[in-house]
Amino acid sequence: MVSATLRNLYWTSFSQAASLEAGLLAVGNNEGKISVFDLSSVCNSRESGIGERLRSPCKVISAHSDAVYAMVATEGFCVSGTTGQISGRRWEELKQGQMPPAWSLSLECDQANFGTPEVNSLAHDPQRGLLYAACGDWRTHVYDIETGKRTHTLEGHEDYVHQVVVGAGGGSGGPLVASSGEDGQVLVWDPRVGREPRHRLSPHTHSELARPSIGKFVATLDVTGDWLVCGGGPRAGIFHLKSLALTTVLPPTSPTIHVTKFTRHAEGGDRGGIVVAGIAPQLTVCSMAGMVTAQLPCSSPCIYTVNVSDKPFTMMTYGGTSTKLDVCFNLNYRDHTVSLVDD
Repeated sequence: MVSATLRNLYWTSFSQAASLEAGLLAVGNNEGKISVFDLSSVCNSRESGIGERLRSPCKVISAHSDAVYAMVATEGFCVSGTTGQISGRRWEELKQGQMPPAWSLSLECDQANFGTPEVNSLAHDPQRGLLYAACGDWRTHVYDIETGKRTHTLEGHEDYVHQVVVGAGGGSGGPLVASSGEDGQVLVWDPRVGREPRHRLSPHTHSELARPSIGKFVATLDVTGDWLVCGGGPRAGIFHLKSLALTTVLPPTSPTIHVTKFTRHAEGGDRGGIVVAGIAPQLTVCSMAGMVTAQLPCSSPCIYTVNVSDKPFTMMTYGGTSTKLDVCFNLNYRDHTVSLVDD
């Protein structure tokens, strides 16, 4: 039997989901476990200005038999994805440590060609009640959360899909769905006008982003308005979706990128930012112009997951290859670190 000490050496956090309304943060790891944090004291202290820190997890549950590769928060559920399966747990039941999910979906896929694919990323469209699952069978499967039925599939990648995001498009304000893959492609759909990609981007073909020694895969992306940020083997960069032009190359230059994420301060305004993280024991925060505004230390030598909550206050949590989770309440410095293990 593997000792707890040895197991903790291989602990890797792959995913997060948070509901400030429910006062919970969930972190999924490589052993199928979900660490659940009670945020109620933090939420209260942010309003009162006391400055309460996040404490150890209130529960650590065994959620899946394989790694929890993906998580997303909906109004009622903490949704997690693993190999061949997506499960939803009610937030209030998650706090109580109840392990059986309220519902589960099994991936419908071509077993002959792909076996059982993993769910690499999940995204939620609250306006249309849809759940998007980026998977290892080169497809993004789309489900109606209310019925649990698959409504359609987004195709176009030529290798497994790393990430899918849902964002509000610019101009008309309509929704956009974007995915990135091992094939080095970024595909952008307008779900209102058909199932063919509206845009196709190949970041590795831009000399400013290309890093042939690392590869062309695009592991991460995010969309806000007319802007898209992505990275992976290629350096992280910002693209303008109306012109499809590369507008900004983002630091850092050397590590493989696992996370690129737009952020916005809780008080609103135009003070947006971009988080870039990957194989480096630090997280970089940049402006839209590519200026480094902060470099936050990380307890993990490799960062896989970053969660940013903007309302009613800013809270960012990030982690990866360690049993620690770093916490900050703005984008300028790390506030503190907590253990993901239920002591």
